[in-house]
Amino acid sequence: MKRLFALALFAAGCTASGPPRGSTPVPGGGARAPYDGPPVSTDTVKITLDMRGAREILALLSQPAFSSADAKLLETVPAVEYAIRDSNRPPETFERDLAAAFDEESRIAVFDFRKIKEDSSRWQDLLAMISTREVELAKLASDRARALLPGDRVVSVELPFYLTFGLPGRADHIMVAGAGGAAWGVVVDLARSLADAEASPPAEQIKHLSRLMASEAYQRAWAEYRAGSPAWERHDASLGQLEPLLRSVAEAGPVAIYSVDENFFPLSVWLREPMKSSIDELNRVADRLMSAEGDLDARMAVAAEIKKPGFTSQVAAPAGAFLADGILQVSGLEAYRAALSGGPRTFFEAYDRAASEKGSGLVPLSKSIRERLAPPAAP
Repeated sequence: MKRLFALALFAAGCTASGPPRGSTPVPGGGARAPYDGPPVSTDTVKITLDMRGAREILALLSQPAFSSADAKLLETVPAVEYAIRDSNRPPETFERDLAAAFDEESRIAVFDFRKIKEDSSRWQDLLAMISTREVELAKLASDRARALLPGDRVVSVELPFYLTFGLPGRADHIMVAGAGGAAWGVVVDLARSLADAEASPPAEQIKHLSRLMASEAYQRAWAEYRAGSPAWERHDASLGQLEPLLRSVAEAGPVAIYSVDENFFPLSVWLREPMKSSIDELNRVADRLMSAEGDLDARMAVAAEIKKPGFTSQVAAPAGAFLADGILQVSGLEAYRAALSGGPRTFFEAYDRAASEKGSGLVPLSKSIRERLAPPAAP
């Protein structure tokens, strides 16, 4: 499964105005990323790490010549088995691509291991470090996943992670069903997931990996929380035709915030232009919905647009991330958890209050959204 939203949106803003590593953030929020706050202790997010796929691929690539027998044995390792299944190709394709890593003249079809073979010693060293810090890594990812969960009900999830190399396609990780006895699991392409941190020290790369793991774990825990929450399960008629839009943003934003590097909080300071662009687009869609109130066809067209996966990645998730961090930076972690526990309306109300604070630097919601959030007039 690909990330919830395109990181290019944030990268554009980060390249232009992001802080250098180790710099002191501008006043207006804490230096620490929200997901590094103290978690709600009663929640359980169990994370396990399986490194067999990455280890055994490296072991095969470190041999002087390709071994078809060893390649076939690799196909029984869970990470590799899931990757082959996700590729919709036969195991023979995996074997041929592994062999191609030993022959520069051979064409690679789906699984690219050539660069991994070239850098195998570096990956061996990193895997060794991950192995010695496995418990610490799993705990850090679990703590980060629990940090932004509401505290009004207990959530319990288990999520195994499988490290490997050469995932098909361009994804740096995929979600797989029924993995390792758990309901879901995540297969992580170690090289691709650490591409942005390639020049960083190994300790920073491990921290980067923990954020990816926390993001996926939080997504599962957040889904479970909403499934048992009356505030999220019931339809909120008071939001009218804006309800699907506000729900989409409020569901995606808390997850999307994990895709932002620790160095770019508060988002309203370091990513000012992307924030304005994202929330402006959210406001435009809200205005379109309201203007189509008397036109069923137009309203249905916008509603269908909101349901598309591309809308989540391009509009709902980035806008939701900015709204979420706005609440966190202005009102604090407990207020944020309370906003999440109340459902989509409460989430937007919390941001509207935060944006109204003098000096917040937050982009205001459109008039159409604020009017819908306003309490009904007294009789």
